[in-house]
Amino acid sequence: MASMPHPFTPAERGYSLIELLVSMGLLTVIMGATLGGLSDIIKGNDTVMMISSTNNTLRGGMDLMIRDLLQVGSGLPASHSIAIPSGAGSTAVRLPGPPGSGFLTTAADFTLPAVMPRAGAGPVINGVATDVLSVMMADNAFLDVALTAVTSTSVDVAPGLNLASGPDRVETGQLMIISKGSFNTLVQVTAVDLAARRLTFSNGDSLNLNQTGAANGSLTAVNAQVPVNAAASTLISRVRMITYYIDATLDPNRPRLVRRVNNGHATSFDNSLGTAVAFDIADLQFAYDVSNGTGNPGNVEMTAADLAGGGACTPNPCGRTQVRKVNVEATGRSMNRLPPANQYFKNTLKSQVSLRGMAFVDKYRS
Repeated sequence: MASMPHPFTPAERGYSLIELLVSMGLLTVIMGATLGGLSDIIKGNDTVMMISSTNNTLRGGMDLMIRDLLQVGSGLPASHSIAIPSGAGSTAVRLPGPPGSGFLTTAADFTLPAVMPRAGAGPVINGVATDVLSVMMADNAFLDVALTAVTSTSVDVAPGLNLASGPDRVETGQLMIISKGSFNTLVQVTAVDLAARRLTFSNGDSLNLNQTGAANGSLTAVNAQVPVNAAASTLISRVRMITYYIDATLDPNRPRLVRRVNNGHATSFDNSLGTAVAFDIADLQFAYDVSNGTGNPGNVEMTAADLAGGGACTPNPCGRTQVRKVNVEATGRSMNRLPPANQYFKNTLKSQVSLRGMAFVDKYRS
């Protein structure tokens, strides 16, 4: 007689289908919650990283602008301006700006001021026209240097400075102010002869500053002042012209804050030569505090109406050489949209900078 099959105990039977389905459901819920939390953590970390990156690049760009603005006007003549070619025989001087711009001086411009505002002259970002600002200051490493010879197109620098290297190094494309008494001119170096210690300022430079045939504001005109062609009475200083603007041509979705020193090239004018110092800058605005001896208006935007006498300084025009403070406002934007609102993170930094070279007088300098 066959034996009866041995019955399975509950432990030997294993899981039932219902138990398996329940356990898998619970596992799915737990894993889903875990992965959802992990996803939220990753998104939160990405958000923090983008916010931090936006703030860091914005702060870096702002710090650099403030550093430059603190030196504006330093070492320049008491008028806070430098003569440029004007009058008979002169043509317009080119000035740096964003790609696509073509800033030129006018027949009424006899000098370039230390502060050159251009309200709304930059690219339009998110429907807002951005500003452009050019400033000038002397280089303390190459200030009031004596000359041994001077002509209408060149000067010979007296011994004592290392023109080949170090802080005294002179290169083509650099700007110089050549002064004799109260007369001066702004020129651009087109050649350097280290053996002869000679700096040449030939016509055809990139900014069109070297115009030997101009009646006023040229090196020819300065040399013609008494005593004529006297190197002993003439001094030379290096000048930096720094321009800030936004460039949105390379990638319209990631506008760049650009810092440009002089033109960037000795003979070819090119508005693409600036150096990007911050990315994802969505707005750049400048305003100015003016000291004109009467109302001393503040937060002046230097629009066309302000400069013509119908704006903030009415009834007088706002003078660019009267600027004593610059109010800077820069807005940064995250590279990508942030969840869950799917919007860009934006932050705006503001600062007010007193132009030391414009607001204070060095009594030890003539």
